[in-house]
Formats: sequence, structure tokens, C-alpha cells
Amino acid sequence: LSVIPAFLLKQLYVKKSLKPTQTGFELTLKNTLANGTITGLAMHVDSRPLAPDSIGIGAIRANEISADHPRAFALNQNVVLQVESAPLVPGAHKIAIEVETKEAGVLKIEIEDTLP
Repeated sequence: LSVIPAFLLKQLYVKKSLKPTQTGFELTLKNTLANGTITGLAMHVDSRPLAPDSIGIGAIRANEISADHPRAFALNQNVVLQVESAPLVPGAHKIAIEVETKEAGVLKIEIEDTLP
């Protein structure tokens, strides 16, 4: 697992960015650490794994990202993760995002936010 402390990884999440959408929900990450290269992405909501093809980063799906097809994540860049799923109920949710990077290995970002 990553050598980056959990409290720094938690700061990648843009607070209060969890929002419902027409097709599920979205949230925003901001790279406050260093230029990076994403080679994999997985996500759990309330301990439930999400299908990689249900997670979008712009026009790219999480299942399309790999070591052969990485995605750059520049310093100070915002990335909106759009998830197609059943609507989340209003209230508190625990979200775990595992980002595999070329530079630092697997980064496990664990956050909690409340859906209005």
C-alpha cells in the first residue's frame, strides 16, 4: 500500500462535492500532492463495490484505465468522478476510492460525506 499518510489522501477529496445526478451521483477529487499517472481505479460506497464500467472520469470509464492506457492527474487538477448507480439516499455515506498510480502504488482514499 501507499507510503502517503491517510490524512493527506483524505485531503484529495473536495469537501461537500458529493451530489446526486440524473444517473447516480458524482464527487470531486483535487490533486494536492504531485503530478501523477492513474493506472487503475476502484470504488466502494457504504462497503458496496461499484462496477468499474459504472465509474466515469470525463469521457473515460474506470475499466478503460490501465498501465497500458493510463490517465494523467496533474497537480492542482480537479477530477469529477461520475457514478452510474441507484440513487444514494440522503444522509451520511462512507466512500472508499482506490487509485492505482505509477508513481506511488495504490492510494486508498477513505472519506465520509453527507448527501443533502
